[in-house]
Amino acid sequence: MKRTRTTVGLAAAATLAVMSVGLVSANAGSADDGPPGAPGALYAATNEVTGNRIQIFSRGADGQLVAGEAVPTGGLGSGGFEGSGNSVVLADRGGESSPTNLTGGDRFLLATNTGSGSVSVFRTTKDSLELVETETTGDHPISVTVSQGIVYVLNGGNTNCLGGAPSITGFTLGADGTLTPIPDSTRPVSGGANSGCSQVSFNPKGDVLVVTEKMQDVISTYLVGQDGLATGPITNQTSGVGPFGFTFTQTGKLLTSENFAGAAGQGAAASYEIGRDGVLIPVSGTVRNNRSDTCWIVLSDNQRYAYVTNAMSNDISSYRVDPDGSMTLLQSIAGPADQAPAPFAIPADLTFSRDSKYLYARNVRDGDIFGFSVGADGTLTLIQTLANALPPGAIGVAAS
Repeated sequence: MKRTRTTVGLAAAATLAVMSVGLVSANAGSADDGPPGAPGALYAATNEVTGNRIQIFSRGADGQLVAGEAVPTGGLGSGGFEGSGNSVVLADRGGESSPTNLTGGDRFLLATNTGSGSVSVFRTTKDSLELVETETTGDHPISVTVSQGIVYVLNGGNTNCLGGAPSITGFTLGADGTLTPIPDSTRPVSGGANSGCSQVSFNPKGDVLVVTEKMQDVISTYLVGQDGLATGPITNQTSGVGPFGFTFTQTGKLLTSENFAGAAGQGAAASYEIGRDGVLIPVSGTVRNNRSDTCWIVLSDNQRYAYVTNAMSNDISSYRVDPDGSMTLLQSIAGPADQAPAPFAIPADLTFSRDSKYLYARNVRDGDIFGFSVGADGTLTLIQTLANALPPGAIGVAAS
C-alpha cells in the first residue's frame, strides 16, 4: 500500500476564486434562534485531475465564510461530477461529526481521491490541516465513513458508479490517524456494474453499513463484527425510486432521499428502521416534496428538521422528523430557487455548522456556496452567496 506523509503550514490569505468539489461541516448543537454560534471551518475537495486539494473556508460566528488555503491530499481527482455523498468527512476514531453526524469529533478529516484510487487522512489544526497519509483503496473511491476505529470506503469502480465493479473495503484507524487495511474486508455492492451507488455510512451504533444504489432502487446493508469485517450485502427494496443520499437519527432511524430518476415533481424522502438482521423496515414511505431530482439530505442536531436538495428544481425542501423517524413535509421550497447574483442552479451537497445554526449548500453549475441561517421553526434565511467559489462536479461537504 502506498502511503504519503507531509505537514502543511498556516492558512494563506483569503481568496474566493478556488477550484473545489466537496464540503463538510461538524454538527454538535441544535438549530435555534438566538446569538451567533462559535466560529469554525468548512472544507471542500477540489477533485482536480492534476492533484486533489482540500480547500479551507473559515467560518465566522455569524456564519459568514472566507476562503483560505488549499491543502494537497497527495492524490488525484477525477475532474468531473460523481453524484455521491460523504466524499469528505470530519471524524475522530469514535465516529463522524459531519456531514453525517454520528456523534463523533472532528480531529481528523478524510477525503477520497477518485482519480487515483486512494483515501487521505488529515489531522485538523486550529488554522490548517496536516496530512497523515494517503492509502490505496480500490477503483474510483467516492464515499467514506468512520465508526469505532473502523473506516470503510465505497469504491464506485467508474464514474457515477456505472460500468465498473463497485465494492466496499475496510481499514482500521489508528490514534495517530494512520490507516491499516483489514484483510479480506472487500465486499461487492449488490447492484454490480449498474448499481449507481452513491454513499456508504455506518449507523450510529457502528454495527451496520448502508450503501444506497439509485439505479437499482435498492439499499444494501452489511452487518459489521467487532473485528471490522462486514457480512453482506443484504439487498433491501426501497419504498420509492432512486435512493441517493442518506443520514441517521441518533436513535438509528435511516432517512433517505429519493430522486425518482429526476422526474418532474416526484422528488421525495423516506425513512426506515434497521432490524438486527440488517433488513430495513419502512417507517415513512415515500413522502413527496413536489420538486424534482431530490438527492442529498442532512438532519439538524436537535433531530427535528431534515433538509434535501432538489437538483433539477434548483432549491431545498424541508421535512419535520418525529422521534420515531416518521417524516412530514414542512416546506416544499425552504431555500430559494433563484438568488442574485447567480441562479441557485443544481444544488448538491449540504452540511450544517457544528451547532446547526447555519446550513450550507453547493451549486454544481456555477460552483457557488449558499449559506443559510436556521430558525427555531426550521425556516431558512439566506445570509451569504459565494459566487464561483467551487467548480462544477463537487462530490462532498463537511464543516466544523
